[in-house]
Amino acid sequence: MSSEQAILQSTQTHLTDATNKSNIFVELFEADKNRLYAYIYAYMMDKAAADDVFQETSVALWKDFEKFELGTNFSKWANGIAFNRVRDYRYAHKKYTLGFSEDFLQEFSDKVATPETFNLSQQEKKWWHLEQCCSMLPAPLQQIYQRFYVNNLNAQELADETGRSIYAIRKAIRKLRRKLYDCVEQKVMESADEL
Repeated sequence: MSSEQAILQSTQTHLTDATNKSNIFVELFEADKNRLYAYIYAYMMDKAAADDVFQETSVALWKDFEKFELGTNFSKWANGIAFNRVRDYRYAHKKYTLGFSEDFLQEFSDKVATPETFNLSQQEKKWWHLEQCCSMLPAPLQQIYQRFYVNNLNAQELADETGRSIYAIRKAIRKLRRKLYDCVEQKVMESADEL
C-alpha cells in the first residue's frame, strides 16, 4: 500500500470538517512535493524559474483542492496543474522555452506519468485515460463535460444555462460520450500494444 493510499484511508471518514480537509491536503502535498518539484524542474532546468512555478503550483493546488476527488491519484492531478503552470510561465518568459515545441512537452508530460508508472488496475487505467481524453476535447465539449458530469446539471438545466435547445444539448452529450469512449478504447489498446 502506498503512503498516499494509507493517508487517504486514515482520513476519508473525516471529510466534512474543513480542518481535516486541510490536514488531508497537507499530508498528500508533503508526501508528493519533492517529486512534484522534480517534475517542474525537468521542464524549467533553472532553479529560480522552477521555484517560481512550484510556488504558483502549490497555491493553485491548495485553491483547487476541493475539486480533487479523494481516492484518485494526487500525483497525477498535481502534474496536470503543474504542467499548465509550466506552460503559462514559458509563455510569459520566452527564455524558458528550451527550444522545445509544445507538442514535445506534452509528449514528455504524457511519458513522465503514465498509468504503468503507478502500477494501476485496469479500471484505474481507464480513469487515467479518460482524464487524458477529457483534456484533449475542444473547449465547448469540455464545458459540457464539466457542467453535465462534474457539476451534475441535467440536460434541461444545461440548456437553460447555455441558451441552447435541449435537443442540441442531448446531441452534444451523445457526441461527447462517443468521443470519450472511442478515445479511451484507443488509449487502452495503445497501452496494451506497448506492453
